[in-house]
Amino acid sequence: MFSALLGGKKKKTTSKRKVKIPKTTQQTIPYTACTEDGIMQHGRTRYSKSFIFEDINYQVSKQEDQEEIFVRYCDFLNYFDNSTDLQVTIVNKSFNKDELQSRVLLKEKNDHLQEFRDEYNGMLKRQVVGGKNELTKQKCITVSIEAESIEEAQNTFMRMETEMQAVFKRMGSNIQTAELETRLELLHDIYRMGQEGQFNYDPIQHKRKGLITKDLIAPDSFTFKRDHMMIGDKYARAIHIKELPSYLNDKLISEITDFGFNMVLTLNIKPVDSHKALRLVKKQMTGMEANKIEYQKRSLKNGYLEAFIPHELKHSLEEAKELLDDLINKNQKMFLVNIVILHFADDLESLNKDGRDIAAKANKFLCQVGTLHYQQEDALNSCLPYGLNLLSVSRTLTTESTAVFMPFTNQELFQENGMYYGQNAVSRNLIMFNRLTLKNPNGFILGTPGSGKSFAAKREMINVLLNTDDDVIIIDPEREYTNLVTNFKGEVIHISAGSKNYINPLDMSIDYSDEDDPLMLKSDFILSLCEVILGGRYGLTPREKSIIDRCLKLTYHKYLQTFDMADVPTLHNFYDVLRTQHEEEAQQIATALELYVKGNLSVFSNKTNIDINNRFVCFDIKDLGKQLKTMGMLIVLDQVWNRITMNRNRGKRTWLYMDEIYLLFANEYSANFLFELYKRARKWGGVPTGITQNVEDLLKSELARRMLSNSDFLMMLNQATSDRNELAALLNISDTQLSYVTNSDSGQGLLFIGNSIIPFTDKFPKNTKLYKMMTTKVDEVERVERIAKAR
Repeated sequence: MFSALLGGKKKKTTSKRKVKIPKTTQQTIPYTACTEDGIMQHGRTRYSKSFIFEDINYQVSKQEDQEEIFVRYCDFLNYFDNSTDLQVTIVNKSFNKDELQSRVLLKEKNDHLQEFRDEYNGMLKRQVVGGKNELTKQKCITVSIEAESIEEAQNTFMRMETEMQAVFKRMGSNIQTAELETRLELLHDIYRMGQEGQFNYDPIQHKRKGLITKDLIAPDSFTFKRDHMMIGDKYARAIHIKELPSYLNDKLISEITDFGFNMVLTLNIKPVDSHKALRLVKKQMTGMEANKIEYQKRSLKNGYLEAFIPHELKHSLEEAKELLDDLINKNQKMFLVNIVILHFADDLESLNKDGRDIAAKANKFLCQVGTLHYQQEDALNSCLPYGLNLLSVSRTLTTESTAVFMPFTNQELFQENGMYYGQNAVSRNLIMFNRLTLKNPNGFILGTPGSGKSFAAKREMINVLLNTDDDVIIIDPEREYTNLVTNFKGEVIHISAGSKNYINPLDMSIDYSDEDDPLMLKSDFILSLCEVILGGRYGLTPREKSIIDRCLKLTYHKYLQTFDMADVPTLHNFYDVLRTQHEEEAQQIATALELYVKGNLSVFSNKTNIDINNRFVCFDIKDLGKQLKTMGMLIVLDQVWNRITMNRNRGKRTWLYMDEIYLLFANEYSANFLFELYKRARKWGGVPTGITQNVEDLLKSELARRMLSNSDFLMMLNQATSDRNELAALLNISDTQLSYVTNSDSGQGLLFIGNSIIPFTDKFPKNTKLYKMMTTKVDEVERVERIAKAR
C-alpha cells in the first residue's frame, strides 16, 4: 500500500534494486560482527542481544496466579518503545544421546552395589524412551535496537537487562543474558542439527586458525526451494499463523511447541508509536463511519424503515471503538506481531506430515497456518534469534492480545548430577534433581497409606547410596525398610524393651555443639525426654526444669573435663543425682524415671553398645510399643545427631529419614527438639526427611506447620480430603495441581522444590530386584518371600 503511493520515478528505482545473492553459507547468516558479551551487529546501526529465561508453571497455576503473571507480562511488553524490535523464541532441539546418558546414568564404581547400579541404569534407559527426554526446550528473548556505536548499544542493553530481570522475578522466573558462547551454541545446534553438544568455542585457538564465529556455526549448505529448504542434510519448512480468531487462547503456543520433533517458534513483536497508533485507529474509524453513513443514505433512499448496515461493518466498527478505548483508557499499546514456525525433519514426507500436525493443532484454536512461499530464507532469518523481522505478514494487536501468546508452560527439572525422582506428569520428561542445590534441603514426604510414601523414600535412599558416598540413616517404627537395608548390606539395629542393643540417651561427643556449650544443647534434649516420660497435661513446671538442668550439670561434671567415653554418664547416673536432691519435685522426677532405669523399660539406661559405622543404618523400633515409641524415636534422633556431628568432621553428609514423624509432635519438647534439629542440620551436613500418613495430626502442631512451609523439599502423594484442603491453603496449591494428589495412583503426586511445584509420576519397573526390595504391598511381599523360599 505504501509503495503504491510513491511517485513513478521512485517506484522504478525500487524495482531496479540489486539483490545480493550469498555465495557461501556464512553470508546467509545475517550478522556482520559480534562481541564476547553476546551482542550481534546487523548492518551499520542495528544491534541485537539474546536473553535466556526459565519456564514457570503457568498452565497448572491458580486462576488468580495466571492473571497475575499475565498482567506482569503485559508490563514487560509495554516497557519497549517503537525503536525496539522484540523476539520471543522457543527452540525444541535434540539432546546429544551420549550427553543425555552421561547426565542421567549412574557412574560405575567397583563396589558391592554395582549390580544394583546396572539395574538402575537399565530402568533409567527405559524411562528416557517414555517421554520427550531427547528434546530440550530452550526459551529466549532477543531484543534488537538502533545505536550509533557498540558502546551505546551495550549501555542500552545493560539498562534493559536490569528492567527485564525485575519483571521476570515478579513472575517467578529468571532471565539472564546469553553470552556469545551460549548464543552461538544455540545457533550451532539449529544449523547443524544432529551435532548437538559438539560445539566448541575457543576464541584464541580459532583466531590462530583464521576462523570467524560464522565458521563455527554455519551448516555445510543451504538450499532454498519454493515451500521448503534444506539446511545441511535436514529438511525444514517455515510456516506462519496467517489468520487469528477474535477470541485468543493462552494455550496456543504451549500446545504447538509440545510436539516431539525439532522446531523453532518465534513471535516477532514490533511496538507501534502511541501517537501513530491513535492516528491510524481514528483514521480507520472515520472511514468506517463514512461507509456507515453511506449505507444509511441508501436505506432511506430505498424506503427502508431501518437502515441496513452490513454485519461485517458493524463488527469492525465495534472492534475499532474497543481498540481506541484500550489505547486511550486501559494502558494498552499497539504491536505488529507475526508468529513464524520453523520445523525440521529427515525427509520430505516426514516434513509434510509434521506440517499437517501443526496445522491441525492450530485449527483446534481456530487459527489458520500458511506456508511462506518463496520467502523461506527471509523466514529462516526472521525465526532464528537474531531480533530481525524480514517478513510482511504481521497482524496489529494490543498489549493484552499479544500477551495471550504466553511463552510460559510448565517447569522442567533436569539438573546436572541430579537424582531420579520420576517423570514430569505433564511433559513425561525425566525429573533429575539434586536436593543439595536447595538453600534448605530439609524435606517431608506426605501421603495416605498405599500412596507410595515409603517407596518414594527408598528410591531416594537408593539414589544417595548409588550416587554418592554419603551416609543414610533411617528411624523405622513400622519395619518397612529392613529388607532394603539387608540387601544393601546395611546395618539393622533392633531396639525393644528386651533388646540387648543399647543406646545411651546421655551420649555426647565433643562436637555435639558448634559455637554453643554442648551441655546447653544436651539440656534441651533431656528436657524433651523428661517431658515425654513425665507426660502430664501442662508439661514440666519451671522448678522441675531448673532441677533437671542442675542435675545434668552434676551428672556431666567429670565427663566434661576429659570427654573420655569411659566417663560418659547414663540414665542411672542421672537418676542417682536426682535422688540426692532435697526438693520434692526431684524425688518425683526420679520416681517417674525409675521404670526406665530399673524397671521393665530400662533398655535406654545402659551405655551404648551398638556399632553404627556402616554407611546405611536402620533403627528398627517397631517392638518398643506405645509406651516407648516416642521416647525411642527421640533417643535415636539424638544418637543420629552425634553421628551427623562426627560426619561433618569427616566431610560427609548424613541423610536422615524419620517415618511416622507425627509421633515427635505429640508434645511440645520433642517437637521443639526436632524443630531445632531441622534448623541446625543444613549447617552440619545433615539432610533430614520426615515421612508420615497422619498429615492432619502433623498440621495440628504450629511448629510442624512452620517446618512444612519453610522446607524447600516436599513430596506430596495422594491426600485425604481434609488434609488436601489444609495443605492447599498452607502451600498455595491450585485446583489443577491439587488434582494430582486427589484419588491419584500410587507413585503420583506433587514435588515442591524451592518455589517450584512439579506434578510427577513414577512407574518403577516391577520385574527388577530393586522393586522387590522397595515394595511394601502385602501381596507383592508375599510373592517375593514365596519365590525366595522355593529357591
